[in-house]
Amino acid sequence: MKASFDFASHVVLVVGAASGIGRATALSCLQAGATVLAMDINATGLESLPPQARLLTQVVDISQSDAVRAALRHWLVRVGRIDGAVLTSAIQRRTLIDETDDAEWQRHMDVNLTGVFYLLRELFPVMKAQRSGSIVAFTSGLASNGWAGAAAYAASKAGIVGLVKSAALELRPYGVRINALSPGLVATPVFLDSASSTELEMYERSLGVSTPEEVTPTLLYLLSDAAAFISGNVVERRLIPRTSV
Repeated sequence: MKASFDFASHVVLVVGAASGIGRATALSCLQAGATVLAMDINATGLESLPPQARLLTQVVDISQSDAVRAALRHWLVRVGRIDGAVLTSAIQRRTLIDETDDAEWQRHMDVNLTGVFYLLRELFPVMKAQRSGSIVAFTSGLASNGWAGAAAYAASKAGIVGLVKSAALELRPYGVRINALSPGLVATPVFLDSASSTELEMYERSLGVSTPEEVTPTLLYLLSDAAAFISGNVVERRLIPRTSV
């Protein structure tokens, strides 16, 4: 059985669209007929997206509130609405707590948590006025399980859960939805650049590692009308452990 989505005449914001899950989501939304607003700090990655009329790109550091505000207001002048938003941007550096300096800790918070807050603060008035919209932010299994050396990342992703659950209550009277997705192990630059070779080998032998493209059906579902009554949830993609025959 196959699921298909029709996003024609809809506008989807994809933050972190230069690589990984964000890139795969941008391409999937374009394929489904959406106009895609692709945002990332990585200019080279954005430029490598296949050019087409329904793809608009901007290079933005989401940790800068003024830059986020200017980018979204620029796009709204052009397209008039935002029907869905997928907020994938994140950084992860592996450093033990007693070796983490102030700048590294703060950068994790600025990108992974505060940046999402800045985006939500700009999206809320738009979607409230429309009385429609769906937002997906990203948390992580490390938010509840932790990992040695990943305290800053895990703490920022735990913050996403509280932010999303509070946001869902504020948006409910307006018919706007927001959920958090915990995507599991995915072969993205954030994961591959932070995990050790031993860790990667262990996961490949046990759970396996998803491709970004394997995450997009869940995202398209959460954006779509099929998930009209799902909001304020943490949706977990759990990989089925590999077994030998």
